[in-house]
Amino acid sequence: MAGASTSETARGAVWSAEHEVGTAEILPDGCMDLIWDRRRLLVAGPDTHPHQHVCESVEHMVGIRLAPGVAPCVLGVPAYDVRDLRVDLTDLWSSAEAAPWLDALCAAAEPSAVLRRLADTRRWEVPGWVTPVADALAGGRRVDEVAGLLGGTTRTFHRHALRHFGYGPKTLQRILRVRAARVDLATGVEPAQVAAGRHFADQPHMHREFLDLVGRGPDTFRCGP
Repeated sequence: MAGASTSETARGAVWSAEHEVGTAEILPDGCMDLIWDRRRLLVAGPDTHPHQHVCESVEHMVGIRLAPGVAPCVLGVPAYDVRDLRVDLTDLWSSAEAAPWLDALCAAAEPSAVLRRLADTRRWEVPGWVTPVADALAGGRRVDEVAGLLGGTTRTFHRHALRHFGYGPKTLQRILRVRAARVDLATGVEPAQVAAGRHFADQPHMHREFLDLVGRGPDTFRCGP
């Protein structure tokens, strides 16, 4: 990937990228993206493993990455329906519903502004527990403890998590924890500190989680020697 840039907004992380010919790897992070590639508006579902995007020619993309639990409320589609998938918006919405957004993107000098407006739409209300739950799981809280934030059982929590996040709370916790650990490692934090600070049992446990979720060990994300 070349020429990539990202900017944070209240709506989500807006990004643009130029993909060179070859394969680009996208790692699981618990989020969903809306992606405009100048031809189609794609919905990138929540991943459970690295996604390999094959570019047969140079691609210019702009997208918005929505925080865990938000995109299903924009789209009106359960997150588990698009888990590990890349689908066209027209596969989720009728042509009449999707056409105004596609026309606006085609005509826009800044497609990111159209994606921001789309990210502001709500077919479902975002439950107030979505962000606190994601934060609590990322912080290492036990699933049964976090279920208490919803005032229900762990079974109910699991059902809600599938709908909004695309996977159960334990999988979400693992993905968010590895994502946070990747950020720590990239900023120079020592692996032992990362393992302790991100509530892994120990460094071997962190290593196993990295291999399982992102396909390579923590050392490949370290900053510097």
